[in-house]
Amino acid sequence: MKKKSPRITLAEVARQAGMSKTAASYALRDDPNIAPETRARIREVADALGYRPDPLLAKLMAHLHAGRGRRYAGKLAFLNVHEERDYWRTTAALSDFRRSAERRAGELGYQAEEFWLYEPGRTPRRLAQMLIARGIRGLVVGSTGRHGSVVEFPWAKFAAVTVGYSVERPTLHRVVTHHYRNTRLALRKATEAGHSRIGLLVDRGSEGAMEHLHLAAFLAYQQEIPETDRVPVWWCEGTGRRESLRRWYVAHRPQAVLSTGAVGNRELKEAGLQTPRDVALIKLLLWDAAETVPGVLPGYDRLGAAAINLLAGQLQHDDYGVPADPKIVLVEGLWSDGAPR
Repeated sequence: MKKKSPRITLAEVARQAGMSKTAASYALRDDPNIAPETRARIREVADALGYRPDPLLAKLMAHLHAGRGRRYAGKLAFLNVHEERDYWRTTAALSDFRRSAERRAGELGYQAEEFWLYEPGRTPRRLAQMLIARGIRGLVVGSTGRHGSVVEFPWAKFAAVTVGYSVERPTLHRVVTHHYRNTRLALRKATEAGHSRIGLLVDRGSEGAMEHLHLAAFLAYQQEIPETDRVPVWWCEGTGRRESLRRWYVAHRPQAVLSTGAVGNRELKEAGLQTPRDVALIKLLLWDAAETVPGVLPGYDRLGAAAINLLAGQLQHDDYGVPADPKIVLVEGLWSDGAPR
C-alpha cells in the first residue's frame, strides 16, 4: 500500500516562515493586526508546503468562540466586471444583491471592498497581486450585463462566486434567481385568478441572458392545458412593436400576460390596451413590491446572502481556483399581489 504523506501542520508552516505559531495562525486568518505583506508571505509558504487547515479543528474553534462577539474573519472583494464603474449602483437588481451580500458578510465577520476590473492603468494580474497583498482571497463577481461573457483574471489563488448567468467563462460557482420556478408560480397564480388563456411577452436578448428559463417553464405549462387555450409567445423585437403587440392581442385574446420586463403598462397602453380591463399584466421580474402590478419578486435581496454563504464555505476549505464541479444555488422568488391602486 502507498504510504500516506504526513499532514502539514501549522507549526511546520510557522517554522518555515520563521515566526511563531500564533502569529502564523493569525496571518492565515487575515487578521488586520498582521501586516499585509507578512500575511501574503505566510500564505505563500503555506501554499508551497500544501498546508490545509483541519476542518474538524476549525469547526471546534468556531464553536468555542461562539458567544464571544463577532470576530473579524477577513476581507472579501466585490469585483465589478462591467465596463461601467458604477454598474453595481445603477442596476436595481445588483444594488439589492450588494446590500444583501454586505449585510451577510458583516454577520460572518468579513469586511468587503469593491474593485473595478477595468481601472485605467491596472491589469487583471496586477489587481490579483494587490488583492493577495491585502489578504483578500474571496471574490464576489458581478454581472457583465451580457450573456456569454468571458472574464479574464488569474483565478488560481482565489475563491469566487458570481451572480446570474452573464459570466459564462470561466464556469464559476453562481447564485441565481429560480426563473423556471418563478414562472411556474406566476402561472399558478394566474390560473387561480380564473385566467385560462395566458400569454408570454419576452425580449429575445434578455431572455437569452436568463438561459430561456421563463420560456421553458411557459412551454412546459402549455403542454398541460387544452390546445385551444394555448397562446403563442409574443417576441418584443424589431420595429413596429406597438402594432405587432396589438395584432397579437386581437388574434389570440389572452386574459392575462406574463412579462419579463419587455412590456409594461405603458407599452400595453400604447398598443391600445388597458390593464386590468382588457388584459391582466403579471411581471416575472418585479423589482418593487410597492408597484400596483402583481408579479414575482426575484429575490436579489436574498441572493447576496446566498453568495456569501457559498463563498465562506470555499474559504474555510481553501477551495481556490476555477471549480471542477461548479455549483448553482437557486433562490426562489416571492409572490406579490401588487400594492392597492
